This record gives sequence, C-alpha cells and structure tokens, in this order.
Amino acid sequence: MPNPFTLILPFYRQPTMLTLQLAELNQYPPEVQVILVDDGSPEPAEPVVLEQATPELLRHLRLYRVLVDVPWARGTARNLGASKAETAYTLQTDLDHVLPASCVPALLNFVPEPGYWYRLLRYRKGTADATRRKDDLSPQADFGLIKPHNDSYLIQRDLFLSSPYDEDYNGCLGGGTPFLHRMEKRAPVGVLPDPICLHVYTRSLVPDASIQDLSRDTSEYVRRRKEKERTGNTEPKNIIRLPWERVL
Repeated sequence: MPNPFTLILPFYRQPTMLTLQLAELNQYPPEVQVILVDDGSPEPAEPVVLEQATPELLRHLRLYRVLVDVPWARGTARNLGASKAETAYTLQTDLDHVLPASCVPALLNFVPEPGYWYRLLRYRKGTADATRRKDDLSPQADFGLIKPHNDSYLIQRDLFLSSPYDEDYNGCLGGGTPFLHRMEKRAPVGVLPDPICLHVYTRSLVPDASIQDLSRDTSEYVRRRKEKERTGNTEPKNIIRLPWERVL
C-alpha cells in the first residue's frame, strides 16, 4: 500500500524552473500531495501553474502566496507548507531540485524507520554555474553525483513542526544549518536508498534554476546566528509571521 507524502516547494522569480517542475509533477500519482509556496515573488507563480499544470495535478496541488516580498524568506515558506500538509510525511526541497517521476513509486513504497528522517541522493544536471562551483564534480560535467542538499529531506510533519525554520533569519541567506542541527539532536537521520534521488538543475540548463537577483552575502546570517547563540535564543518562535493567502 503506498505511503502518501506531501512535496513542499518554495517559488521566487523562477518561472522557467517552475515550468520544468510542473512537467514532472504532471506525471505524479494523486498519492503525492503538492504544496507550492510563492514567496512573495514579483512574478507570481499562479499564471505558470494555471498554464502548465494538468487538471489531474490541480486536484492534488495547492498554491499559497506570501503577501510581502521579504528577501530570503524561505523559512516562512517552508513553515507555511508544513503547517498546511495533511500527510504524516513531507518532502521539503528547493525549486531547482526535481524529484523525477520515475522515483516516485519507490518513495511511495518506502517504509521509514520509526522516528527517522532522511536525506536524498542528489545528481547535478548541467555544467557548474556560480552556485555549483563547490561541487565535488568536474565543472564541465553535465551529470554526476554530488553531496546531499542541506535543505532537501523526507521528514515527519510533526517532527518538522517541533522545531521548524527560525524566521528570525528572514531577510538574509542562511538559516538551514541551524534547523538541521536541531533536527539531528531530535532524531536520527538516514539516506533514502536508490533509486530515490533528486536532480538539481544548474543555470547552464535552466537560466532561472537558482535565484540570481538576491544577495548571497552570508555575513548578516552569521551575525544573527552568533547573537542568537550568545543569548541562548536558538529555538524558533512566532512562525509564519508574514501574511499569506491560499491562491489555488
């Protein structure tokens, strides 16, 4: 019997990448619920979804939109998606990370160990762009295995919500690592087996695969993290603090 899960995807100014995602999502069975969270994007996700999603997909897809444009507010987007999920497990990932439809049957039939959460094998598609120069893979390679993504994991909804993303990091790039450290203290982590994997696309294949128009300077994140550690203020409070609405 398949184990349903909810795929949660944030969106911000990536219409071409969303189109590619939807081409894959259109092939998913209804046991996979899809929650797309538009993170206040100046170019909304709704027109792309309405143009590219099949009627069948729209029956198991929900679209929410954050009503203000705060840079790097993916903590709010991920927290909102998890709070609205109706399945016991959620798969959180970024929009440039695609779960191939061919992997979905294996994931639906995967039986998690009680209490565990899981990282995913990851393959890069496309030669390295500026965000992928850190990969342990030749920059010229157009396909190959790289290390798992910090912000991609299969996790129990209740475990996620026990200590979700800290929205004090909204406005700057960062915040995923403190979340992972809290989860690693709460529950053991495994890696999902082959053939379950993610394909991460680079800008050599999809021009808007990763966000380009926001600062990637992490110095403000580091400052906030150190201050939180100094004061002991490391548990998230007041989640989903930005206004939002359901669109579809």
